[in-house]
Amino acid sequence: MSAADGDTAPVQAPDTHQIMKQTVTLMLFLMVAIFLTTIFTLFQTQNDLYRNAKQQATQLLTKALDNGQQSIRDHLSDNAAWNEAWENLHQQVNTQWAWDAQNLGESLFTTFGYDGVFVLSADGQTRYSVLSGRLQLVPFEQWLGKNVLAELRREVARNDGRAISRLQLVDDRLTLVAAAWITSEEKSASEGPDDHSLMIFAETLTPAKLAALGEEYVIHDLHMVQADILRDRPERADTLFPVSGGTVAFAWDKKSPGDILLTWVLPLLVLLMIISVLFALVLARKALIKARMNDEKAFLLERSRQALEVSERRFRDIVETTTDWIWEADEEQQLSWISARFPAITGYRINDWLGRSFHSFLSTVDPALCLWLEQPETGNVLTLTHCPYLSAQGSQRYCNLTVKRVTRSDGTIGFRGTATDVTLEVEASERIHYLSHHDELTGLPNRIQMKEFLEGRLQKGSEVDRPLAMISLDLNDFKTINDVYGHSAGDAVLSEVSARLRNCMRSTDLVARQGGDEFIIIAPDLVNHDDIDIFCRRIIEELRRPFYVCGNEMFIGASMGIALSPQHARTASDLLRYSDIALYEAKKDKNTPWVFYKPDMAELIVQRRELEQALREAIKENQLFLLYQPRYDIRLGRITSLEALVRWRHPRYGLLMPDQFIPLAEETGIIVALTDWVLTTACRDVGRHFESLSVSINMSPVEFRATDIAARVKNTLEATGFPASRLELEVTENVTLSRPEQTQKIMHELKGLGVRLLMDDFGTGYASLNYLRSFPFDGIKLDKSFIFAMDGSETAKHIVEKIIGLGKDFNLEVTAEGVESQEQLSQLKSYQCDIAQGYFISRPVTLEKVDLDQSFNLQMKSPPARS
Repeated sequence: MSAADGDTAPVQAPDTHQIMKQTVTLMLFLMVAIFLTTIFTLFQTQNDLYRNAKQQATQLLTKALDNGQQSIRDHLSDNAAWNEAWENLHQQVNTQWAWDAQNLGESLFTTFGYDGVFVLSADGQTRYSVLSGRLQLVPFEQWLGKNVLAELRREVARNDGRAISRLQLVDDRLTLVAAAWITSEEKSASEGPDDHSLMIFAETLTPAKLAALGEEYVIHDLHMVQADILRDRPERADTLFPVSGGTVAFAWDKKSPGDILLTWVLPLLVLLMIISVLFALVLARKALIKARMNDEKAFLLERSRQALEVSERRFRDIVETTTDWIWEADEEQQLSWISARFPAITGYRINDWLGRSFHSFLSTVDPALCLWLEQPETGNVLTLTHCPYLSAQGSQRYCNLTVKRVTRSDGTIGFRGTATDVTLEVEASERIHYLSHHDELTGLPNRIQMKEFLEGRLQKGSEVDRPLAMISLDLNDFKTINDVYGHSAGDAVLSEVSARLRNCMRSTDLVARQGGDEFIIIAPDLVNHDDIDIFCRRIIEELRRPFYVCGNEMFIGASMGIALSPQHARTASDLLRYSDIALYEAKKDKNTPWVFYKPDMAELIVQRRELEQALREAIKENQLFLLYQPRYDIRLGRITSLEALVRWRHPRYGLLMPDQFIPLAEETGIIVALTDWVLTTACRDVGRHFESLSVSINMSPVEFRATDIAARVKNTLEATGFPASRLELEVTENVTLSRPEQTQKIMHELKGLGVRLLMDDFGTGYASLNYLRSFPFDGIKLDKSFIFAMDGSETAKHIVEKIIGLGKDFNLEVTAEGVESQEQLSQLKSYQCDIAQGYFISRPVTLEKVDLDQSFNLQMKSPPARS
């Protein structure tokens, strides 16, 4: 080996190296050839085993389908050749014998899996059918096709009426069909097809049934191949099976004994081949290793030299491209060298700073740096973080500074270090700290800063006994702005509210955003209630000024709850809780914008929560029950419907009326479960007791805020079997005010089920009369206050007459509530009112006490006393 100018000359391989290389190559070629031949033989053997397994599976499949046809023929023969079947299905169709007594009913589906059971008359009309275990009259031609029926009739006739079976393909659905004449001992099958009814059993071979059939005959994962898949990939079918109506392609899990060869033997052969080749290579490598050692040493030496050059070049590149800049200073701490990144980061030129002290680069002198410079030892390192400095443009920036005392080449002491710009890190940290203590939308202090401020004031107040007022503020009707104008408009209103609240604060006060449209105000040093009232009045007046949203003038207002320290509590958590309780009381009374906390409020809250929990348990433990108030059809002169009214038999408080727990259910969301219980109970009980009476149920407007009400009603009707045409849902007219588009959509979904909709308490809400036209109501219920006013008031009678006429103009059925006298009922009939309801007709009673035979002589005038 020779070298020139630092380059390594190529190494000449000896002759033995070449001979050994050729020998190894030949050996590897022979080994690979042997292994490939063995692998080829394995594949051939596996293919033979696969063909045999496929042929065997095809034979088993044919046998399985034949056995299925034989089984359905036997079952059909047992049912068709039966005197009772002749009497109850041929001479007449006795549904009670066939279905109710389960002679030809649900058991054929549940036990034998027959999806279709049909009895056809001699002229081909379907007279009795059971589909999927359910009694429903569906023509056989509609279920399986007219052509199939004609072919079955001809084939049965050719077989003298005895049971025949076939595999029928219709619309990619494989069905096992059997047909036979219904015969008896007196009427033989040979008397002609025109005198015999036809009985048909059909079983759809679903994917699950096919798979189960295959498993029974050890054909795993048996399934049909769809026509569209077979058309594109015919190899997916393992066998083609001709049936009536076409050809069926079957496929199954094609595992065979030959797979074991490929699963176990083949990997072992490949592994053996790899090991053999590796062993040969190891031997060859050992033989060549000594010849290559000198070349490798020279090569490694050259690589070391090149690596050193690369390392030096990499260091220079890093110094010039890193976000850090490097500096050196002499013993006088004057800068003697600065890396090229210095101008890019700071904006200064390097020459402007050479010869200047690195102390002057920092905006402030760090005491830790001065103390460190007094230490004489070399080698020690100092790291300073977040050192402030000014850029060439005069902006405030920060860097992390590393300083090391070193011995220079001339023997003097010097300094070397790095500076890393961390301005973005510092700004991000400051931003994070700001966001953790402030609301991002409004810039107000958030809950964390509010608690820190409150706890600080309370600790300070404990020393000098200074008062403090905690005010929880919640905006009124803010949700309407979000719903109507969108969240961007709501955010703008919240920002404006925040600005107005700041204007109301004193220098010692703090206002924070709690979340959503809730705010917290902490007002120290307010002495008495009069001062707090003045403070709160200023806030209310400021918030009652109009807000301009999307060009519209809006008014929102606010409610406030006030807790005082030290009168009510001395801890931050208690003050927050008490002010929230007072806020809850304020929101219940719109005429009282702020409420001071009182100790009994907490007790009311606890009682309310206990009542809420008790109501949830009442629904589960059947403490609720229903009474029904009949509704009298004036035109027909009889009871035609009932209104379901819920009552609560509380174990502690006794009987509770709806107005004592329905508002609580609406506020807490329990109204959904309560309404579902009323729906299910009323539909089930009325459906059992009466065949034609309708039942009406009150629906809360709260439920129309969700979109699943139609699905809930549908599920209830399906579960109880109650006809939708006999169900009436009563809603107040106020339901049309909130989200009218969504409410209208839900009502149309309910109408699509066949349910009738009534507007309850008509005349007491705020809805426009136009809603009678745009919303799909079937009728209106005139509020009882109008009926009570009729006694002795001609004006009230005139109003009632006009309202009834208005309902007639809109083609709506009019129901008058609160009818308590014969005169009222006679008057309503003269106004052509449709339905009357009230104590004169009947009080709310149980179903057992509903009297359908009662009638009223409209000429009779002996009104009962109002109760």
